[in-house]
Amino acid sequence: MLTTPEFLLSIVGGVLLLFFGEAIGHIFGLMVFGALTLGQIRVQGENDKALTFPWHGFTRDTNGHLVVQMEVAGGVGMLAAIVAWLFFLAWRAGAFDR
Repeated sequence: MLTTPEFLLSIVGGVLLLFFGEAIGHIFGLMVFGALTLGQIRVQGENDKALTFPWHGFTRDTNGHLVVQMEVAGGVGMLAAIVAWLFFLAWRAGAFDR
């Protein structure tokens, strides 16, 4: 059983991890979709709030460009951040040394 300080610390730590995880996911999502698709797919912005997105999170705007929903971009960005972090840890551990 967690005592009160440990319980509060775990709640605060979880909230901070969730907040920074969301921020990192969204930043990586913006970078991943912009870099990998060379601007063909863009992430939902303020002017795209009126668009309706189906379950997969992609739609087309009035100009015909693909737009990805911000939440989907955050999820893809979080996966990209985790892969980059694991690659960095493996590199630091010497997994790529000959």
